[in-house]
Amino acid sequence: MQNYLDKQWADVMLDLEDTISAVGLDLWVRKIKPINIDDDTLIFIAPNEMVRDTIIRGYTKQISEAMMKNFKLCKFDFILDKDKDAYISSHHLLDHNGGDELPRAITNEEIPENPFNPRYTFSNFVVGTTNRVIYAATRAVAENPGTRFNPLFIYGGVGLGKTHLLHAIGNYIWEANKGNIKIVYVSSETFANDLIDILRSGRDKGTVEFRKKYRFADVLLVDDIQFISNKKAVQEEFFHTFNDLYQAGKQIIIASDRPPKEIQELEERLSSRFASGLVQDIQKPDFETRVMIINKKIELEGYSFDNSLIPTLAEKLEKFNIREIEGVLNKLDLFAKLHGKFVVDEEVVSEVLSKSHELEVSVGRVVTQDKIIEAICSKFNIRKDELFGKKRTKELVEPRQICIYLMWKKLNIPLTAISKLFNRDHTTAIHARDKVIEMMKEDMSVKKMIEELEDLIVH
Repeated sequence: MQNYLDKQWADVMLDLEDTISAVGLDLWVRKIKPINIDDDTLIFIAPNEMVRDTIIRGYTKQISEAMMKNFKLCKFDFILDKDKDAYISSHHLLDHNGGDELPRAITNEEIPENPFNPRYTFSNFVVGTTNRVIYAATRAVAENPGTRFNPLFIYGGVGLGKTHLLHAIGNYIWEANKGNIKIVYVSSETFANDLIDILRSGRDKGTVEFRKKYRFADVLLVDDIQFISNKKAVQEEFFHTFNDLYQAGKQIIIASDRPPKEIQELEERLSSRFASGLVQDIQKPDFETRVMIINKKIELEGYSFDNSLIPTLAEKLEKFNIREIEGVLNKLDLFAKLHGKFVVDEEVVSEVLSKSHELEVSVGRVVTQDKIIEAICSKFNIRKDELFGKKRTKELVEPRQICIYLMWKKLNIPLTAISKLFNRDHTTAIHARDKVIEMMKEDMSVKKMIEELEDLIVH
């Protein structure tokens, strides 16, 4: 019964969005929940008299009309939350969170397949000093979704484990609930494409299905949220999705390559909501963590390595993210096997490093702030004091913006720190970074110049 009521009420709520203001829905209507059909009357639980009386006075007509469309009945009544237990007992119902009136065994065929990558679990995530806080936060969310750190906003560079943690959360919640919970994991690009498809088709039914998918999730995990910048319609839809889930106490986890305030053209109301829970970064692994990552990868993949080489590799891979470290280990293992070796030894490492230009450059690179500044000044024939000065001529603004971009990309430091270095406002640094990214997309000569500068600073 309860599953039926929840499904039909979800459809009613979607219809009510056309007849009741967002404020009215959030303040009053979303606070009631159907619990039973008694004769021809739908019974709701209301948290208190004020909610009950306000709905009766102001929204009876709209709710009745939407109910007739979905429930084929128009009368409704209320019991207060304080009387819920007595009502449930007298009507022989389960608690409204307990499921159907007549529980039945669930067969294996009815349990949906776990959609999360089985390799991405908490047990396979290497915890070190640079990611201990975010690991603890994600575990807390997985163990008690919707109660702590909601929303949870994770940010950091490419290949540092954000996606791993999202899948770990999903895997943990899925297994803990035996699949009997609605978890939606999606990239912001997929969310946007789903919405665009519906808007282009103009199908009302498609809109209902879209909102059912996202707005009635128990847990929503969104990867790469930064890609909704500059997409007004997508931000509008995501704002209402976020609000509906948050008001219902559902867990929201968001991942991005930057913190909310550094996402270009993100509406303030979204940025504020993203920052209302816990915003936590995930950093590149330090030496000890890199050693643990290498050991864990060797264990998981069944590689054979000379253990004495592991500290050396961890030292040489200082500037690498987790994904890049794994790529190097894959390459070493493959080279060893192709040459009939059973163990990756010093000879294999030496041979691979000497023959792989890409790896050799990467391992040998030490990018510093001074190297970036020196390369920019040399390329544009300007002095350091001009680069950091106040003049805003075109000859100085462009190299200044490129310098900010390269420091952000190559040094993996926040734009707030870079803006202080240039004695500029934080928003100026954001604009500079995003301006260069845009120029690289639009002008191949700019992209080529940036790539040349990147090559210069790693030699």
